[in-house]
Amino acid sequence: MTLARQVVAGRTYLISRRCTQRQFLLRPDPMTEQIYLYCLGEAAQRYEITLHGFIAMSNHQHLLVRDNHANFPAFLAHLHKMLSKAMNALRRRWENFWATEQPNAVYLVDPADRFAKLVYLLANPIADHLVDRISDWPGACSLGMHLSGTTKSVKRPRGFFRSNGKMPNEVTLRIERPDGFEELSEEEWVAKLREALHLEEERAREERKAGGRGVLGRKAVLRAEPTDSPKTVEPRRKLRPHLACLDKRRRLRELAALALFRARRLAALVRYLTGGCDVVFPHGTYRIRGRFLSLPEPLSTCA
Repeated sequence: MTLARQVVAGRTYLISRRCTQRQFLLRPDPMTEQIYLYCLGEAAQRYEITLHGFIAMSNHQHLLVRDNHANFPAFLAHLHKMLSKAMNALRRRWENFWATEQPNAVYLVDPADRFAKLVYLLANPIADHLVDRISDWPGACSLGMHLSGTTKSVKRPRGFFRSNGKMPNEVTLRIERPDGFEELSEEEWVAKLREALHLEEERAREERKAGGRGVLGRKAVLRAEPTDSPKTVEPRRKLRPHLACLDKRRRLRELAALALFRARRLAALVRYLTGGCDVVFPHGTYRIRGRFLSLPEPLSTCA
């Protein structure tokens, strides 16, 4: 059973999910990019989620988001449902689009953690030695929006979505810098991000040089079939952290607080399921038997 997460308004998360069987079902092409951006923009708009960064790799995605109303699980459920339906229609397939494991959502505690994960997210294509520069990645990515400070408008894709349906004709994606960097001017923020990404590109080049290898290349990425998958063996039973914090003392405090939340939530759940009245679930409890409990110290009621 998956350990309970504490869902609290205002927290920032790095969210990752891969396609089933590691297949390249999100392989870049114009229609895939349009579907991905449209579904992401519509879901963020619907649930008032703030986007800090995103990238769609060929077989997985990463998002950096702020959960403004303690509803990011609903945001993810809607986003992944619409993406899977639209992409299955595009690929003419019927099976599950995403891997059966749940999306990994890592709570980013401090500004330094948010910045580090933003750099990690954007640097994915070079870390995997797919392209030499991040800007060479042909798929959906927020890099250009970070550097230019512009928004991106995306029209509703044809195919799966009905022309007379309830989904909007167009959505607009907006990228905001993560919390904790408000004191920087736009020029200072862009320079800071550029420098960090440049260091990652240089690090990847040195790694390839030491190993005597090259990049796969943009053309090879685009030539891959959606049913292809990496030749490498996927590591098994890796850790799935629920929070990230570079400050060791702060990390230990946050882990202790998370453990206490889980213990109190479990105790409250046992009382609730055994007929207890006036059971108070700890702050951050999200769902009990289909009921959404996202307000501070929500109180269950008995019939």
